[in-house]
Order: sequence, then structure tokens, then C-alpha cells
Amino acid sequence: MKGSAFILVFLSLILLSCDSHKVEQIQVEIPPGVTVPEGMVYIPEGGFIMGHPDDPRTEGGRTVLTDAYFIDKYEVSRGEYQAFKPRESFDPKWARFPAARVTYQDAKDYCQKMGKRLPAEAEWEKAARGGDSRKWAWSQYYDHPNTGFSGFQPEPVDKREEWISPYGLYGMGHNVWEWTQDWYVYKGQPGAERNKFKVIRGGLIQTHLSIKFSATYFRNWMEPTASFNFTGFRCARDA
Repeated sequence: MKGSAFILVFLSLILLSCDSHKVEQIQVEIPPGVTVPEGMVYIPEGGFIMGHPDDPRTEGGRTVLTDAYFIDKYEVSRGEYQAFKPRESFDPKWARFPAARVTYQDAKDYCQKMGKRLPAEAEWEKAARGGDSRKWAWSQYYDHPNTGFSGFQPEPVDKREEWISPYGLYGMGHNVWEWTQDWYVYKGQPGAERNKFKVIRGGLIQTHLSIKFSATYFRNWMEPTASFNFTGFRCARDA
């Protein structure tokens, strides 16, 4: 009996340790005179490793410099977007779910109305990745819990603290895909593809058999006039 009790306690400790994973946060010093807007995060100037050497359609793992900027901590929610551009009514319980079915121009217009802009692709990746070239925003690898999935199901924008980025941003790799400013271009790209697609970042990679997290450097693309239930956005702003 004592042996059984010990095993139960041991297993409980393992489960608790798995559930209590915390993403180590980058300690950022806010410069004097800089006020961080509500709901945004300050990302300092400097370099980070962008892309991956094994993916020729990325920056290849080179150092990219950015100026300081602000970026939304959460994806824009349905409730926030509804206040800007009323659409069909919805149950208030869905207000904290990400705004979706928005085109690139819809997202751009919202950000401009809020005194912001869409993030550049490099800004998005830096906010997701931090300074240690991590593949997953939350550092550790996990199988997606819905890997036997049969359809995309978004989550509230402020859910999953265990999957935040090292700068404290939510939804970077496991909720909706997010519009960025940049056109999808890469070395050797056919001319017919140029200026045809915008880069989208941070959603789930789905097939009819599985669902997986997207890596911090993974570049997806979408025609700017497209709008789907798995495409949303967050805003940024110059610091």
C-alpha cells in the first residue's frame, strides 16, 4: 500500500511539473519618457536571428536589426473589431475570440483607426522569438493536443499563458494566422508570384489528418483579398 501511495505521489508531481511550465521572460528596460500603450508590449531596438538555414524561403538564420516598437500583446478580438466595424451579431461569450474573416485591408484599416499599423514581418518574428533563435515561442516542443483534429477551433486571445512568447505575447504559433505588412518574396521566386501574396504568421499548420504548431520563423502566405475563419491580426506601432 505504501508503494502504491508513493507511485501516485510521484506521478502527481510529474503531472504538476508538466502543467506548470512557465516561459522565461526577457527583462526589458523601458527608456525614460517612453509610455507603453495599454494592451501593447515594448520591444527594444537591436538584432535577432531571423529565419532558419534549412528553409531557403526565410532569412536563413541571419541577424536582422529592428528599431524599437510596440506590438499588441493579444490578437485583435471579435469584440474589439465589432466596435470598429459592426458585422453580424454574436454571443458575448465569443467577444474574446480572435477577429477573423478579415482581409489585409480590413486589418490595415483597423490598425490605422487605432493609431497603429500592421507589424512588419521582422517585428512579428522578433516578438515571437526573442534573442535566442528559438523555434517555438514558448521554447519547449509539444505535440498539439488536438493532433487528431477535424476542423480549426480558435481560442480566446488571452488563453494559454504557457504558450506565450519570451516578450509575453499570446497566440504566436497556435491560434489564427496574422497579417503582416510584407509581401511574400524569396530568392528564386517566379515572377508571376511577386506582389501577389502577403505574409501571414503564427497560425496552425493543418491537414485533414493532423494539426501542428507553426515555428517562429515559418512564413505562410495569403492573397490580400482573402478572408478565412483562421486568419486574423494584431497591430504594432513605432516607439
